[in-house]
Amino acid sequence: MKIIVVGDGKVGFAIAKQLNQEGHDITVVENKSSVLSSTMNQLDIVGVQGNGASLDTLMEARVSSSDLLIAATSTDEVNIICCLLAKKLGARHTIARIRNPEYNNTVRLIKDELGLSMSINPEQAAAREILRAIRFSNSIKVSSFAKGRIELAEVKIKENSPLSNMRICDINRRMKSEVLFVAVQRNGEVIIPNGNTVIYEKDRVTLTGSTTQLEKFFIKVGILSNRTVNEVMIVGGGRITYYLTNMLLELGMDVKIIEINKDKCISLVEKFPQATVIHGDGTDHELLLSESLEEMDAFIALTDNDEENVIISMFAQSHGVTHVLPKVNRVSLGFLLDKLGLENSITPKFITANQIVQYVRAMQNTVGSNVESLIKLVDDKLEALEFRVRDNCRFIDVPIKDLNIREEIIIAYVTHKGVSKVATGDTRIQLSDTVIIISKVAGLRDINDLLS
Repeated sequence: MKIIVVGDGKVGFAIAKQLNQEGHDITVVENKSSVLSSTMNQLDIVGVQGNGASLDTLMEARVSSSDLLIAATSTDEVNIICCLLAKKLGARHTIARIRNPEYNNTVRLIKDELGLSMSINPEQAAAREILRAIRFSNSIKVSSFAKGRIELAEVKIKENSPLSNMRICDINRRMKSEVLFVAVQRNGEVIIPNGNTVIYEKDRVTLTGSTTQLEKFFIKVGILSNRTVNEVMIVGGGRITYYLTNMLLELGMDVKIIEINKDKCISLVEKFPQATVIHGDGTDHELLLSESLEEMDAFIALTDNDEENVIISMFAQSHGVTHVLPKVNRVSLGFLLDKLGLENSITPKFITANQIVQYVRAMQNTVGSNVESLIKLVDDKLEALEFRVRDNCRFIDVPIKDLNIREEIIIAYVTHKGVSKVATGDTRIQLSDTVIIISKVAGLRDINDLLS
């Protein structure tokens, strides 16, 4: 597919990189020549320097022959104008990055008139992921999937874990659990496990299930406590904080926000009178302690500085906060977070890139079994995909145990008439079901690709 990405910032680059890896024909439009040159040196893409909201620039990028234009500049208004022009010039589909909370309802109302196929909001999506993550502990990395019906949780097997040296089939029988082990990372390798796979100390395992099923399992094996989240401290008062605070207050939680910018503090107080807003430096350890850090159930670091987020998260963790989550934009810090015991972190640009790739794959499958959802796992080594079963599916009403499924692919969940269940050998996939698979094979686009 011919795809144009307008805006080469953190989000734009992440989108271009992931779609380029998928084998699409990518053109990046960017004002700054140095930024564009850097991207062109790293990726096999075409670069066009100019303003994405300019008619001449879009024509130079050959937008009229494009399948999709993604407007991901830092300015909402530019993104909206860019999509409007692209649609008029003949682009088949357009996606706009729209971050301002004030535009949310407006864009939804006039989406068709703007010619928008989809709007994305990285900060709002990040807030949703944070909300899900704080239901678990620091040692569990969690992400949602299949419109929130299923969670994927990654956890390291530590010394004296009750799971150590056990076969997966024995774990499920002994724990009476409904979770499914879908990946095991061991010595740099990723294994798609089966019932006879043995779990060892230092393995990093990925499990899937509903939030409730995973919570019960982790409590049984001693990884999670029964303590609920009531009090949350957030450092940083940006857009993610706005969306997250709104969600937390709706759930009846007590929210305390520390922000160094006085104007942002005033704005937050006006928008959220129920929250406690502190004007101060959230990296000041004495301030954190004086604001009852040790009594908090969750601590979220959302400043614009990755290092500061990591350092204050370590400090919060050392003072007994159960749920600690830093925002980290740089992938290079991933190995450090693991060593520091901060497995759970949030990276808004990757959440957005996953949403876009999911949409693009669905576009490619206008006929057949569409990819409904997609998420990358284990440093992009695995993919979890949700397929809709159409009438071209070659194994409707056939037991899974009788299918010749390709190696390194596992059918994890089948949703039938709105009810999601772990797939077993006797499960039969029916028309209109959705099927969740975990795959080491990249780029699957149709449900029939599962078969050898």
